[in-house]
Amino acid sequence: MKKIILLFSLSCLNFGFSQTPTTAAPTPPARSAANVVSIYGSAYTNVSGVNTNPNWGQNTVTTEVAIAGNNTLQYANFNYQGTDWASTPQNISTMEYLHVDIWTNSEAPRVFVISTGPEVPHAISSVPGSWQSLDIPVTGITGSLSNTIQFKFDNGTGGTIFLDNLYFWKTATVAGADAFLSDLQVNGTTVNGFSATTYAYTVGIPAGFTGVPQLSAVTNDSNATKVITQATGVPGTATVVVTSQNSSVTKTYTVNYVVMGPTFAAPTPPSRNASDVISLFSNAYTNIPIDSWSATWDDSSYTDMQVFGNDTKKIDFGNFLGVEFITNRFDASSFTNFHMDFWTDNTDLIGKVFNSKFSQWGGGTSEVSALELNINTGTTPAIVPGTWVSIDVPFSSWTNNTTRTDLTQFIITSNLGTVYVDNIYLYKGTVGTSQFDIAKFVVYPNPAHNDWKIDGNQNIITSVVLTDILGQQVQVLNPNSTNVTINGSELANGVYYATVTSDNGSKVLKLVKN
Repeated sequence: MKKIILLFSLSCLNFGFSQTPTTAAPTPPARSAANVVSIYGSAYTNVSGVNTNPNWGQNTVTTEVAIAGNNTLQYANFNYQGTDWASTPQNISTMEYLHVDIWTNSEAPRVFVISTGPEVPHAISSVPGSWQSLDIPVTGITGSLSNTIQFKFDNGTGGTIFLDNLYFWKTATVAGADAFLSDLQVNGTTVNGFSATTYAYTVGIPAGFTGVPQLSAVTNDSNATKVITQATGVPGTATVVVTSQNSSVTKTYTVNYVVMGPTFAAPTPPSRNASDVISLFSNAYTNIPIDSWSATWDDSSYTDMQVFGNDTKKIDFGNFLGVEFITNRFDASSFTNFHMDFWTDNTDLIGKVFNSKFSQWGGGTSEVSALELNINTGTTPAIVPGTWVSIDVPFSSWTNNTTRTDLTQFIITSNLGTVYVDNIYLYKGTVGTSQFDIAKFVVYPNPAHNDWKIDGNQNIITSVVLTDILGQQVQVLNPNSTNVTINGSELANGVYYATVTSDNGSKVLKLVKN
């Protein structure tokens, strides 16, 4: 019996699945050029400028091999690899599916379509030893369907995979019955996540925006007609009704505008001598040149915008954003304090963080140490929704605060989603003392039944912005005095936050009404 089992096992080893395909990938069906965007394969005309082996520093060895007479991509020693067509970005907003033919010997890879915004992984449930033909819905596959530039395959463990027929496609439409849009824009920018088969969108409009957003659209069939009804204000709703050429099909696209982001500008930093500040981003100081506000190795994106006339950066986080200033690296040994203002609308703060890191290279070409600062709901300052939170701390508050002679990168890690930042700088001050320490505001009584009194301790209080626990603005005061009274008689019992700004800085105070 033991001999029979051994022979059976050896037989399974000898007759297991092949380590390479013995047949070519399935041949795709014939399609009109208007219904397909092909990146790699022989069935259709591929877009120009495709690079099947970009230099991403990966271990994967990429070759093009002939399988049963058909050219096929082979990824050996697979960890991750990509295909790049950034020289000719593709608008796939009218497509319905991403098609991938894949053969593996042991791997369970993931595929990404790269554009702008966070990367979105899509698991591939492949069966080792056979070709799998996958059609992945385009909706939700990437941040912007109008500007795709790359594929990425990852999750490899050193095995081998084969790929063919990488393309986007859509179902053919009866002639004259096309009522789809190929683009939908608000104020000249394509709506985030636009797809021809997605009909409802929510677009956030900054609180400081004046006027009414303008909706524009392009029909996929130039002979179709469209009727655009603009919103009358924000919040508000705009629509596009598209009717096909033969009038048999009508589709309605709806855009709902909501107020988003900061409801007032970040606090203005105090005047300082140029030699006493190194600014990465602030209207108050001269900023050092930045190589990149979103490095190639991060997974987040940013947008430059203005909040009530003040330059602000909106960050859409995947996990982290990398700011590089390698060509303008600096010695911060004599600088004692760090400042940054940030705002989030996110009210679900369980497990949320907003962490910063300076990368120290020590005169070399890579990081040798790092200074790290962690902010959450239990730190000082803490994450508070709906108001500007000012991080203004001495470097002694940072983990691993040993050497900062050669700072080259600044990294922000957060799971808050969208965050607005301003006034990112280092400055010289008394060690252990910050603007918050100087501006020692005193509030009393707290809790209060009706009114809170705030004493600025001889600091001129220029503004007080009161928000509720959801970040909704309740009151705005401009006292220009050393003290101010907040009238809470009309407020419901609960927790409120007062952002108090003085000539020496700002501070967020937690107020309780009972």
